[in-house]
Amino acid sequence: MTTAEAVIERLQEHGVRYAFGIPGTHNLRLYESLARSTIEHVTPRHEQGAGYAADAYARSGGPPALCLATSGPGVFNLVTAVATAYADSVPMVVLAPGMAEEVEGRDTGFLHESRDQLGTLRGVTACAVRAPDPQGAVDAVDSAFARFASERPRPVYIEIPLDAMTRVGDSPPPPPESPPPPEADADAVAAAARLLREADRAALVLGGGAIDAENEALAVARALGAPVVTTANGKGIVPEDDPLALGASIRLQAAQGYLEGCDAVLAVGTELAHSDLWRRPPLPLGGALIRLDVDPDQAQKNAAAEVSIVADAAAGLGALAAELEDAEPRDRGAAEADRLRARIRGEALRDAAEYEPLIAALDAGLPDDGILTGDSTMACYYGAVHLLPLSAPRRFLYPTGFATLGYAIPAAVGAKLAQPDRDVVALIGDGGAMFTLTELAVAAELGLAVVVLVVNDGGYGEIRRQMAERSQPLVGVDLTPPDFPAAARALGARGVLVSGPGELASALGEAFAAAGPTLVEIRVD
Repeated sequence: MTTAEAVIERLQEHGVRYAFGIPGTHNLRLYESLARSTIEHVTPRHEQGAGYAADAYARSGGPPALCLATSGPGVFNLVTAVATAYADSVPMVVLAPGMAEEVEGRDTGFLHESRDQLGTLRGVTACAVRAPDPQGAVDAVDSAFARFASERPRPVYIEIPLDAMTRVGDSPPPPPESPPPPEADADAVAAAARLLREADRAALVLGGGAIDAENEALAVARALGAPVVTTANGKGIVPEDDPLALGASIRLQAAQGYLEGCDAVLAVGTELAHSDLWRRPPLPLGGALIRLDVDPDQAQKNAAAEVSIVADAAAGLGALAAELEDAEPRDRGAAEADRLRARIRGEALRDAAEYEPLIAALDAGLPDDGILTGDSTMACYYGAVHLLPLSAPRRFLYPTGFATLGYAIPAAVGAKLAQPDRDVVALIGDGGAMFTLTELAVAAELGLAVVVLVVNDGGYGEIRRQMAERSQPLVGVDLTPPDFPAAARALGARGVLVSGPGELASALGEAFAAAGPTLVEIRVD
């Protein structure tokens, strides 16, 4: 078995279903092996599209996917998307050829050569390795999936030197079972339960790391009668119509002020970082902070914990729920949450008022199990984050940490492939749409009935606003957008212009019933 054959076969054995990538001169051996596997290949129109699609495929519930690029420009085009997945703890395998051993690091001018391709990818992945032979490739894949199963899931990069592609070795044995995540320390769980039980006022903060722990989180919240705040990536872990839910409001002062007044706060699967809080950490807290995270480095980062539980979120919350079975729930928890919801919504509307009708129409048109892929656009981080109620996790896919433009369109492709029976909408501004608009051609090619909702304000609206607030000249923010519906049709999609939010719900219904993708443009002042 060659190295190229070994790495593809091992990925298949670990359950990889999709490879998102673009073939090139140096990765043809990998494509030759891929063609003989059961892994389905999707060709984006740019490598960033491959990375964002693989990211959303995993965020929406699919297994880790493969990003396949050629050396040099191909893999470097992937870097922003890989960094996005790294920032938000999303698993994916990035596979690319590297320079041959006789060329690596020598600056010889070889085709696609760079100073340090491996080092560049090491900066945006949990692990970056060169696999010199079949056994090395297999070990690298096994190590990647062990990380995904037992650690904080982040991208892994595997590089195969050009002269190692055809190197032959023995067929490896079947892959080992993935290790389990760390078990919660019983003493730490007991100490945390004691703080929570004795607190007169307690609350939960749930981040993206708690996305598969919705039942356990709700059990703890109800045992305590504790309101629940989530980050943007934790949106929907507790249904946002639950009496204890305060929504994805961690960045708002009303929610932060409430947490500051609590005797104990349990933070699960969240960095409590600047990108979560929209302020410099730490989050001001007057009481004890308990942190539950599979990543031990989070125990004291950004906000020091009085008690730290290192464990998978579901297992750790399950252990806490068992410890709290005899706790007397606070009768006022739901009443406090109800009072806070009005304050939170009022604060959110200071920035999101102009998007309220749009989000209400989106709420009316998006089915209960629908998925929204969001871009770094005001309609999303001011509007949908706070105003779109969701009843389940993995329905809001949004690049919180890296805040990249162009994520939403290819992310919709990845989400629809992972969840073909669900309706998917990408919410994006006109500036961000121009980064990855060509990925509509991929959706058309695959017959995916995704909807791309372009909110057109004629440029980079958020940066325009910030420049105006600073009384500085408006430079580079006013754009002449294309005819978006016509551009969509040129790419094989449907294109629709709606005059306002009142037409959006019906436009969404028609789009969901279509045989392929639809772009819906809505213009705002």
